[in-house]
Amino acid sequence: MAGIPVTRRTALASVLAVAAVWASGCRGGRWYPSETGPDERVLRGAVAGKERMIARYRAALAADEGPAELLESFLVHHEEHLGALRERLPDEDRTRTDPGAPDASPSPSPVGDGPVDAAGLRTAEEASAGARSRQCADAEDPALAQLVASIGACEAAHAHRLGEEVG
Repeated sequence: MAGIPVTRRTALASVLAVAAVWASGCRGGRWYPSETGPDERVLRGAVAGKERMIARYRAALAADEGPAELLESFLVHHEEHLGALRERLPDEDRTRTDPGAPDASPSPSPVGDGPVDAAGLRTAEEASAGARSRQCADAEDPALAQLVASIGACEAAHAHRLGEEVG
């Protein structure tokens, strides 16, 4: 069988490359350069998204943009989701992400300069529902994936209902 001749140098380089990967402890997709694993990353991303969404709803309610009763009920849903996500964070991180905690660092306003109306909230809900489906794929814990999927389904329902309100 004719093929490309393999030199000793090529064979040695291949063996050394495999040995280097093995020695580094790389485990493919499960290797992370920090102590934060994929589930914690999913949780932190979902918490940050919920905090932004809550800020948007509060701004919309303060500006009297949209049906107040509907927006208030959706705000309650988002606050409940945020609580459920924070419950899953490691104990030492629960107070750190609590906006009421004294050492919590202020985050930039996610709302922007203009008022947030129902159409803007619908767009935000659609984007959040899409983010949740990506986070489900990243989660390793099936219970976390189920929680994130449930939150995404609720956000999709919010987007649909807001679409009915906007027209």
